[in-house]
Amino acid sequence: MRAASLRTRLTWLIIAVQVGVLIPLGVLSYQRELSEMDHLLDGRLAQAGRTLGTLIEHVSSLPGHNAGNAVLPADALRGVMVRVHERNFEPEVGFQAYAADGRLLAATANLATLSPPPADERGFRDLSLQDQTWRIFTLKNQAGLVIRIGERSDNRHAITRTLVMEHSLPLIIGLPLLALLVSWAVGRGLRPLDRLTEQLASRLPGSRQPVAVDDTPREITPLVLELNQQIERLEDTIEREHRFAGDVAHELRTPLAATMIHLESAQIAGSAEEVDAMLQSAQMGLARMARRIEQILALARLEAGAASEQRARIQLITLTTEVIEELAALIAEKDIALSLTHDIDEVWVSGHEVAMTAMFRNLIENALRYSGSGGQVDVAIQREGDAVIIAISDDGPGIPVEKREAVFERFHREVESESRGYGLGLSIVQRAIQLHQANIELLASPFGSGLQVRIRMASADR
Repeated sequence: MRAASLRTRLTWLIIAVQVGVLIPLGVLSYQRELSEMDHLLDGRLAQAGRTLGTLIEHVSSLPGHNAGNAVLPADALRGVMVRVHERNFEPEVGFQAYAADGRLLAATANLATLSPPPADERGFRDLSLQDQTWRIFTLKNQAGLVIRIGERSDNRHAITRTLVMEHSLPLIIGLPLLALLVSWAVGRGLRPLDRLTEQLASRLPGSRQPVAVDDTPREITPLVLELNQQIERLEDTIEREHRFAGDVAHELRTPLAATMIHLESAQIAGSAEEVDAMLQSAQMGLARMARRIEQILALARLEAGAASEQRARIQLITLTTEVIEELAALIAEKDIALSLTHDIDEVWVSGHEVAMTAMFRNLIENALRYSGSGGQVDVAIQREGDAVIIAISDDGPGIPVEKREAVFERFHREVESESRGYGLGLSIVQRAIQLHQANIELLASPFGSGLQVRIRMASADR
């Protein structure tokens, strides 16, 4: 089932909240209006009764007045009107007037048959007369006159219903209009999301241009900033993959071609000695290709930030010893005199073990490969204040001062020899140095010839 859009959900939520508030308020207002209308009409009825009593009292006191009974027509007391929107509501009103001795002085025809009120009857009450409900008010004035005045309840209800309908009509008409306005307002409020969608849809593949946040609402700004970071990380990953593919093509082209040539030469060789020589050359080419693949993968892992995910405490003496043991075959093959010197037994740093291992392996392997047979290599680790100094020296041909910065570039080869040439070792070292915020220098070797690689990084004491 397809989820509703954010605009639809917000619109219905707002409408539901408004209806949930307005309807209870309307019901409460209706109930209060009924109560207020009843009090208003009761007050009007009571006032009419007191006025009627005063009039009859004054009429009875006039000279020549006949105080006998008088029955008035039902419309004799029509005069109180409620005007609402140019419509007149003339309620049917009736009354009875009794003298102090209980004689009926006057009455309207609609209440003429109503029996006299009990002696203690005062105030308001509801009576049923001729299938009609009447609201009756009874009072006794200072002259002893008993006045009973009433009006039909259905007239009251008609007035109340009309007033309630007129008050409810704006709400009934306004709710659908309000729903339309809410939908328009929500759509306008979500317009920044539409612009963001259009901006993302119009981006060209490979574009590193960040999504603009100038006119973005404050609530969406964190989303856009995080999206920019995700885009940057994604494009960095794509760029690394492209670079990795280029690295593989660049580095494996030559050894693969050389290996193919050696194998083809072995097929057409005229003697067993020539076949063995060609196969050995092909085997050496495959070994170099395997090492280059290993270096390319190590560099790709470092550039992808795999080593930067978690730092740990590393004991450099132990790590260096393990790397030297790993290179024991190469040391023995070239009869290299390798020494490991350190001023204390334990030197701790905070870093990434994979990156540190790759750095030491490449630096020591470089020193071994560039030193001649019977040469010497020294690995020195010492403390200097709050820093750790790592110095790896060899007695090889070294690197001229003016060319030392260039050796950290990818695929740079200072010595153009197929047996020695490689271009990724120091790139791996440079990446590891950057991960650990360390410093690296290429200096003259203390052996008189060769190179010394000196690294300075922060220590991490226990």
